[in-house]
Amino acid sequence: AGGDIPKIIEFFQVNPNVLQYNIITAITSASGQLFIYTTIKEFGPIVFTVIMTTRQMMSICISSILFGHTMTWKAAVGATSVFGVLFYQIRKKYIASQRK
Repeated sequence: AGGDIPKIIEFFQVNPNVLQYNIITAITSASGQLFIYTTIKEFGPIVFTVIMTTRQMMSICISSILFGHTMTWKAAVGATSVFGVLFYQIRKKYIASQRK
């Protein structure tokens, strides 16, 4: 591992912006972890799971639209199923909270 330091220094010299990108990545990663911790602490792991699943599904759908990726019918059924279950869970919790 000790022989890697000169390679790293050379890489930084050839690519001066890499340090800036590494710092930005570290800051956003740490911020993301704080948001994850706070969400789980305040709302619980189930809400966090719903948030992350929704975010991932939205990301897939937006990517598919923006970049012209086609979705197979199986992928579309899967996405519809996931969104359907998520909205059902949210609606069920909303109705339960209204009854209290």
